[in-house]
Amino acid sequence: MRIALVLFYGLILTVSQAQAFDSEDLSRLRETGSCHGCTLDQAPLRRMSLVGSDLGAARLPEADLSRAVLRAADLTQADLRKADLSGADLSGADLARADLSQAVLNGARLHDANLEGTDLRNANLNWASLSGAALGQARLEGAFFNGTDFWHTALNGAELGKVDLRQALGLTQAQVDLACGSEETRLPDGLVVRYCD
Repeated sequence: MRIALVLFYGLILTVSQAQAFDSEDLSRLRETGSCHGCTLDQAPLRRMSLVGSDLGAARLPEADLSRAVLRAADLTQADLRKADLSGADLSGADLARADLSQAVLNGARLHDANLEGTDLRNANLNWASLSGAALGQARLEGAFFNGTDFWHTALNGAELGKVDLRQALGLTQAQVDLACGSEETRLPDGLVVRYCD
């Protein structure tokens, strides 16, 4: 009897872990394309078209948004910790003050996106395009930027501690001058960064 109960509760725990999102919120998002403040933890949103959608303050940790189309979407203050956004199109999206720590953004398009005050610590942005994006006051410590496009990216007040940018593309001294880093910051040859206070 005890073994049966343990197995039963283990099955319930496994099911609840597998579906942490609110199914009504997911249905609303699929029907309307928007869901402000929704609970969508671990939601399966791969390749979903969410152009211009309102996902502000939504909970999306560990959600699968790989190859999703989120152009001009509102993701302000969204929780995207450990979300998979690889190959996603976030061009022109508003991600101000969103939490993207440990998120996977390999090959993501973030052209002209607003990433002001965004937490990107330990995120993976290899081969992503940040061309024209605003990263003012963003936290980038420990993030990965191999082959990442920084052409015309605004780094005003961005924190670059423990970041290896040696393989970043389009990065200039003028951009780095507006950011701060640490002795562990690695930059392309010829560039230097001031240390954060």
